[in-house]
Amino acid sequence: MNPAKQYPLSVSLIHWLVAIAIVGNLAIGWMLDDSMELMALHKSIGALILALATVRLVNLLARRKSLPPSLNAKGSLSHIAEKTVHGLLYLGMIAIPVLGWLKTNAAGHDVNVFGLFAIPAVIEKNRPLAHLLGNLHATFALAFAGVLGLHVLGALAHCRNKSKSIFLRILPIRTRRSLS
Repeated sequence: MNPAKQYPLSVSLIHWLVAIAIVGNLAIGWMLDDSMELMALHKSIGALILALATVRLVNLLARRKSLPPSLNAKGSLSHIAEKTVHGLLYLGMIAIPVLGWLKTNAAGHDVNVFGLFAIPAVIEKNRPLAHLLGNLHATFALAFAGVLGLHVLGALAHCRNKSKSIFLRILPIRTRRSLS
């Protein structure tokens, strides 16, 4: 594979770590009910997603000159859709965990991360605000799942229509085969 057409290893690794954490946390979020254990895990993974998303953004900006070009023609509808979906994904990776953190704070709690440390509260206890923030967190997570679905569908469309090697670009596997 031509390295110029493949994402840098750090970008690939962080992409897949974040993807696994997000899909897992979306699933956990839908199974929560009243389970304190699942809630603690959900909050911990949310904090991890926020940290990884921040690292991902910084890493992406630092490596932007070594990223492969888009497969979509600049200015095309598919290029605009690609950039919009990616922007919404990044917004969600930051906004959803922050809303969850604020909701937890407004409910009168710190966010405990895997029992190792607590992220302190940044807002005071306020039950009505906790309810509002919880609803926003859930609504944004649902919308994010839809945008994530569009991202996956876009990748599959590329695989079907343009480039069967689209997944090789983002996989953290290095190969000598060139992309076609």
